[in-house]
Amino acid sequence: MLRILFIISASLISASTLAIPEVSGMWLLNGPGSESEIKLTARGLEIQSEYDLLVDDPSLSCTPASTSRIWANPGARIFIEQTQENILISYELFDLRREIPIGDDSDFLELPSTRNTQGIYFTEMGSSVARYDNDTLIIRSKNHSFGYIRTSRGIPQSENTETIEELKIEENILRITHTYIDETLYEEPFVLNYFYRRIEETEIVPYECTEADYDWFNELNAAK
Repeated sequence: MLRILFIISASLISASTLAIPEVSGMWLLNGPGSESEIKLTARGLEIQSEYDLLVDDPSLSCTPASTSRIWANPGARIFIEQTQENILISYELFDLRREIPIGDDSDFLELPSTRNTQGIYFTEMGSSVARYDNDTLIIRSKNHSFGYIRTSRGIPQSENTETIEELKIEENILRITHTYIDETLYEEPFVLNYFYRRIEETEIVPYECTEADYDWFNELNAAK
């Protein structure tokens, strides 16, 4: 009887292990993705109406506006590494390094989960914790500071914002469903979808951002 129970338990563990998605590797955004209709509250609309891209975009000071802004940057490499304890994500944009513990709510840290290679932490990216649900890696984040989900349109996030990132592999494509929840800013959750293809490169190229190092911003400012 004990032998039968051991075999059943071993089979369940093996099945669970096989279900874990293999998201490790180097990825590149594959197309523009999609998003749900954005329904801002009165407060959200007020913030959006006051937004000036040429002045308020945090990217001008080499600061990530939000996790969404970083995931959706075209042409920037993203490297994901899975360990038994953490999910490690290296973003080429702004030289960001995100370290997310695998666990539950008790594993949320006071410090943000993201810092750059110079050791500067970014609260705009929130504090995160990860878990597996069958073939999906789920990342929950909270403790965000004010920022922008979409810098082109001034769609905001706040200290009340919580997010869920669902990472899943389908036909060798990494699909991410990114849900933003914040009753102070959105009448219903705002959902974004990203798609990534694997690339053969093995290294993240240093971004080495300097403030206002964007020619098109400078040209627009000069013409304003």
